This record gives sequence, C-alpha cells and structure tokens, in this order.
Amino acid sequence: MKNLVFWLLFLFAGGAFGETLFVAASANVQYALKELISDFGKKSGCEGVKTVVASSGKLTAQIERGAPYHIFLSADMKYPLYLYRKGFTVEKPRVYAIGVLVIWSMKGIPLREKGPMVLLSDDVKRIAMPNPRNAPYGRAAREYLSRIGLFDKVRKKIIYGESVSQTSQYIFKKLVDVGFTAKSVVLSPRMKGKGTWIEVDRSKYSPIKQGVVLLKKGEKNRCATGFYRYLFTPDAKKILSRFGYITDEQN
Repeated sequence: MKNLVFWLLFLFAGGAFGETLFVAASANVQYALKELISDFGKKSGCEGVKTVVASSGKLTAQIERGAPYHIFLSADMKYPLYLYRKGFTVEKPRVYAIGVLVIWSMKGIPLREKGPMVLLSDDVKRIAMPNPRNAPYGRAAREYLSRIGLFDKVRKKIIYGESVSQTSQYIFKKLVDVGFTAKSVVLSPRMKGKGTWIEVDRSKYSPIKQGVVLLKKGEKNRCATGFYRYLFTPDAKKILSRFGYITDEQN
C-alpha cells in the first residue's frame, strides 16, 4: 500500500514530463542500476536518464568541479559524507544497500576447494583488486587480506584497477589469474555463470555501506527526487537483492 501511495503522489505531482536525470554511479552498481532505471521509468514516466559510471573517488572529484549530476550512488559512505559536509547535497547521505565482496576467476583456479589460501599458490601469479585509494571495494579487499594474514604475502602479485569495472575486465579477459570484485558483477546478466567465484567472509572486512545523495543540482528535478525516493521502495530493494546486495541492514 505504501508503495502504491508513493507512485500516486509522484504521478499527481506532475511526473517528469521530459526532465533529464543525470545519475553518477560507482562501477559496482552499474548492472543493477540498469534495471532500477528501467523499473522506475515504467512507473514514473521518467525516461530521459543518463548515467556516468566510474570509481566513487573519481565521481566525487567531478562533482566538486561542477559536473551536472543530480544523484550520486557511491560504493561507500565516505564520499557522500564528504560532499554533504562540503555543501553539495540536499541532505545527509543514506545507505541504500550493503555491498558484498567476492573472489572471482576465469582460469579454473580451485577457489571453492581451497578458498582464499589458493592465492598463495604458484598457479596464481596475478591478483586483480580495485585501487583502495579510490574504490571502496578495493579497501575492503585489502582489509580482508590483511585480517586473514595474506596481504603482505601476496602484495607483489596484486594489480590494481581504477574501479570495480576495470578490475572485473582484468578478471573476465583473463589478464589476471584471480581477482576481487563485487558480487553484483558476477550475478549480472553478462557475467552470471561464467568462471568460478566465492563470497569471502563478511566478518573479515568492514561492511560496504553504499550511500546515495541527492545533489543540490537535482533538488528541483522531479525525476531526481522521485528516483531518490524510489531507491528505498520494496521494488528497488527486490532488484538490488537479485544482484547480491543486502538491503535489510539499512539505517
């Protein structure tokens, strides 16, 4: 019933009627975002949606330089909080999903049999990881390896990607033997069923609380405000859950 009321209020408020929505999104959520936008468009009439996908750090820098984004979906809360404190957002950021870290290989590495200790194997010469300086999933991967005592042992094997997207391409194209990426990637329509992956122990890294903010440039854009609210509806949560996100631990 609450969901129905939300859409009725949105439609009677005038819908979108041609307004363009610019969404900046971290690389891990790009696959789920396509379905979210499609579902939102069908319900609201907002069809003019443009997306820019990159690392959360890079998108934050673009927003600071005046990029015309209306909504920013980050892979963590650090960058949205930073933008909030700098006065770029309408209100404080909210957690829209909890991300999940996986190890993935397209080279037949026995991940399921040996678990993360396989990273010490001589068969694993290159390990891909999103750059921890810009990508929250990279920070989570580094934290995980440190907590299980492997980071220093495999440090020389690590190849950093700019984002989850670039790192996943390294893995998918077999440029590395194995790598860390988001569960949403291996469950995406393009990658589902390809290679071998395991979910790593979530108790060994800090929760990847993915934050969203409505930027001040989108405050008067009905599609932007509507999509922002939509992200917290049961319909959106169902889509996010299908891509491996956790949606029941939000604040």
